[in-house]
Amino acid sequence: MYRKLVIQTIIYSIGFVFPKMVNYVFLKFFTVFFKREEFSLYTDMYALSFIVIGFLSFGLENTYFRFLYKKNYNKKIVFSTGVIIQLLISSFFLLISINLIKYLSSIAGYHHHSEYFFMFFFIIFFDTICVLPMAWLRANDKPVQYSTINIVNILIQSFLIIYLFLYSDNIFYGKNTFSFFIFKWISSFTDKIGYIFFSNMISSLVNLFLVFPILFKEVTIKKFNKVLAIKMLNFGIPIMIGTIAFSINENLDKILIKRWVSDEMNGAYSACYKIASFISLYLRIFRLGIEPFFFKKSKDSDAIYYYEEIIYMFILFGLIFYVLICGNINIFMEFLIDKKYHVAVSIIPIIMMGNLFLGIYTNLSIFYKIIDKPIIGTYISLIGVLITFLFNVIFIFISTDHSFMIPAWGTFTSYGSMLIVLYIWGKKQFLQFCNKKIKNIIMHFLFALFIVFLIRKKTELSFLLQFLYLIIIFFLEKKRLTNLIK
Repeated sequence: MYRKLVIQTIIYSIGFVFPKMVNYVFLKFFTVFFKREEFSLYTDMYALSFIVIGFLSFGLENTYFRFLYKKNYNKKIVFSTGVIIQLLISSFFLLISINLIKYLSSIAGYHHHSEYFFMFFFIIFFDTICVLPMAWLRANDKPVQYSTINIVNILIQSFLIIYLFLYSDNIFYGKNTFSFFIFKWISSFTDKIGYIFFSNMISSLVNLFLVFPILFKEVTIKKFNKVLAIKMLNFGIPIMIGTIAFSINENLDKILIKRWVSDEMNGAYSACYKIASFISLYLRIFRLGIEPFFFKKSKDSDAIYYYEEIIYMFILFGLIFYVLICGNINIFMEFLIDKKYHVAVSIIPIIMMGNLFLGIYTNLSIFYKIIDKPIIGTYISLIGVLITFLFNVIFIFISTDHSFMIPAWGTFTSYGSMLIVLYIWGKKQFLQFCNKKIKNIIMHFLFALFIVFLIRKKTELSFLLQFLYLIIIFFLEKKRLTNLIK
């Protein structure tokens, strides 16, 4: 069981890590090429789009996995019903948003950049339609196809970005051709940030073409089940609200800093936030391989045992990852972002630990999905949003020096509070196994934080302290690590 799980997770990792690594390479390129205020515009557009995607997703990815493994539902009916729901929602969004494009871009502060909103409306439309076909690949144990699509997608996007940045001024195109209108439109962009958005739109369209065979083969209107659709929406809407809350937690600080403080500050903060989000690679890789497995095992008698071991190892390796990243922040900063963005480097350890809290919360949250109570996650996520909002209000309206640290501590406190609330609520419901190892988990957290504190105080001993940490962890968890390897 473990061997198959590990192999699939590795393949998923390739498809997920490679695009992310390419994005980090471009992060260096963008921070060198763009001023901080220009980089702020780039991050702000994606921050706004993530909130919209959270709404349009309607929690259908998790809903699909949940209903897929219920014995009284046909798999093809579940998939067809989910895809048709998603298509109707996305099409309605595209129709409304295109007709209101000038109004929406003006509200967001981009009345001179309506073309950016036009591209992002299509990016969001294409990406949301692709969510369930990509989930279908995971559910049907097709990690190679999943990874191939992701890699092709990022290669196309990368090629277009490089081509437009280097050769857009020298493009030759004949008149009365489709290319003439495309390149004439591209040349009308007021700055080169539009090249990034255009490349993303094309790669998202290609992604839709790549998953279209799945849609063509597996989806038919006849398989749409109205009763099932209502049940899926009832299950998915609380997850959707939780997803929107997560998007607000992740992006509210950047949205507000841009509009209430300055683009320059937001540019530096956003760039360093991306470095801190490096740990999300680990979190996402784990989720890609494990989440379908969790749902499959939910009815087995040994399910709790596997949940316990896997989540414990997730926390352990997450803390190792945290120590290694924090111990080498200067190296990451030097390679990944330009020096003019380094002013916000102090937020990185705080944001990283907040993201680790989020990863633990996400893995534990699988339990309330299994017992069909996603509304629990909605309530907890709203608590997180409230905390994030309060910290950002303090930062914007009360703080006199507008320290980077206030919104960073907001992220840390928000995700940490969500994790604590979930644990307290679920301790008597379905997280009994956590009680057995909670002392070990707390010990690992305190030890990792102590090592990071020492590294920041004694930077010249960084490598020695990291090596010492790894040795001690190995001896503390020797039996478990040896069994995992076996």
